[in-house]
Amino acid sequence: MSTAPNQPPAWPNHSRKHSTVIQGQLEALFAELSDCRDGAVADYIPELAKANPEAFGLVLATVDGRIYAVGDVDCPFTIQSISKPFMYALALQRLSPAFMQAKVGVEPSGDAFNAISLDPATGIPRNPMINAGAIATAAQVWQHDPDQAEALTLTFFSELAGRRLEVDEAVYRCERETGHRNRAISHLLRNAAVIEQQPDAGLDLYFRQCSIALTCRDLAVMAATLACQGRNPLTQAQPLDPATTTRVLAVMGSCGMYDFAGQWLYDVGMPAKSGVAGGVMAVVPGRLGIAVYSPRLDAYGNSVRGVATCRRLSKVFDLHLFDRSPLHQSPVRSSYRGTERRSRCWRCAAETLRLEPLLQQLAVIQAQGVLDFAALEVLLSAVEAAAADARVIVLDLGQVSELPRACAALLAAQEARLVDSGVVLLCCRAAHLEWPAGTGAGLQPLASLDLALEAAEDQLLAQSPPAAPGQGGSALPDETGFLAALPQPQRQLIAARLELRSYEAGTVVMAPGEASDHLFIAASGRFTIHLPTAHSRGESGLSRVATFAAGMAFGDGGFLSGRPRQAEVLAETDGQCWLLHRRDLDQLERENPAVALALLRALAHDLADRLTFCCQQLTLVELL
Repeated sequence: MSTAPNQPPAWPNHSRKHSTVIQGQLEALFAELSDCRDGAVADYIPELAKANPEAFGLVLATVDGRIYAVGDVDCPFTIQSISKPFMYALALQRLSPAFMQAKVGVEPSGDAFNAISLDPATGIPRNPMINAGAIATAAQVWQHDPDQAEALTLTFFSELAGRRLEVDEAVYRCERETGHRNRAISHLLRNAAVIEQQPDAGLDLYFRQCSIALTCRDLAVMAATLACQGRNPLTQAQPLDPATTTRVLAVMGSCGMYDFAGQWLYDVGMPAKSGVAGGVMAVVPGRLGIAVYSPRLDAYGNSVRGVATCRRLSKVFDLHLFDRSPLHQSPVRSSYRGTERRSRCWRCAAETLRLEPLLQQLAVIQAQGVLDFAALEVLLSAVEAAAADARVIVLDLGQVSELPRACAALLAAQEARLVDSGVVLLCCRAAHLEWPAGTGAGLQPLASLDLALEAAEDQLLAQSPPAAPGQGGSALPDETGFLAALPQPQRQLIAARLELRSYEAGTVVMAPGEASDHLFIAASGRFTIHLPTAHSRGESGLSRVATFAAGMAFGDGGFLSGRPRQAEVLAETDGQCWLLHRRDLDQLERENPAVALALLRALAHDLADRLTFCCQQLTLVELL
């Protein structure tokens, strides 16, 4: 570990555009507290006594990477005791929680930071936030890997901050020369066998971790990393796993402010840690990290301005963890039945007749927000209520921003329970969420709500087979689809001019830009129309317009207008289509204009029916 420079290395330009209103609030708060002159700079470590007592910096770092900064946010200072939760996290990850619990407790001590606070029965330190617990923690990290402990520590702290950190060698030497009380604590720990080897090397690592130099901006990012379950919101690195982060925040909440911890939690309500160099770090889990630097300390060894700033921020921004209102926004964004919204799969007349009376047994539930336990309990209750008279339930999670792992497991258990009762649960638009291993088939998410509705309709049809087998396709397309409305002699004249073609699944039947020379009538199989789409994010792709089954016509828009194709049509399954070429329609018009006119009228009626249905569905999209 090398000497820290006088100025910190350039901060990477990761900060996103932020709210000027929030920035203004911080600047007003900063100006208000700048006149505070209470407290005194720590002088028991001579190097710390050199700090500028007027220095004052404040930074907020959000979990999505926005930085709000005011004051002396790039002024270097040493991390001191704020290193303790991070070193404890490193030990938990390297040595396991069970191992560390045998070496360091997690109970509040009610004593000052440098108290010799050991459990009278076991001899282990009360918690890792006091010096005794932190020295024991550093000793375990050193003993785990004596050759690499220092490098490992500095690399870990640098990943948390998002840039390379170094040790202030002058402060380190001063700490080592004046740290007689800490040296005494380390020997007591050796006497109690908490430290198994000579304590000097482990104690030296402790002195060096406390002497790491950083800025208020660095510290805010480290706090935001804790708020983000161990993921650095600027670099996206994951130096901490979520389970370790939870344990560290818990100990910070109960022990981080020493014998002021209870009053802090009562007034401020955030896990926090202070250091005698003047830094204070606070965390709002899942939301943001706060860092304050001001060297004047109170009688507890906490920054006076730091405590006052966090107290005001908690009140002004409503950040107190224990001041939370009950759930106001329902996690159920909308709930409706299949009679209100259909898939874009156009079915033959026989399937449509079978499906219509079954659609009331299809329930659609659209969820939203963070599905934590409270929200998931509401959602699962809605699912259970829908299952009382539904045979298929579609759960749309596209508007869900987070699904904690434990809650995902509960949702998987709900799906298994529904399967046992004969109800199918289908999930869609959930690829962005994390699912536990081994989830049921229904929770393997479909890409869109439309595809989920089609799958649900297929489930209803499969559960209610027809009384007699239906036709898989027609030898001639004169009894199904839009041609069925014509008299039989006219149907036969039209059918005589049609060409039957076969398509394998995945075949492109139509492509954008092609001449619109054919009208297609599906004889068997399924055919899907896709239109190219572009998003504001710069992404592009194909979006499904409709899927057609036997008896349905497609390609009719271009066929009637004569314009080149705009859409792509793929064969979803092996199938066949009857094709009417434009030249054959022109010949029919010359030879039998009445039949040609009847064909065009039937095609126009079919288009009008589909257009009416599409308009109804678009209106429902706004209402559901």
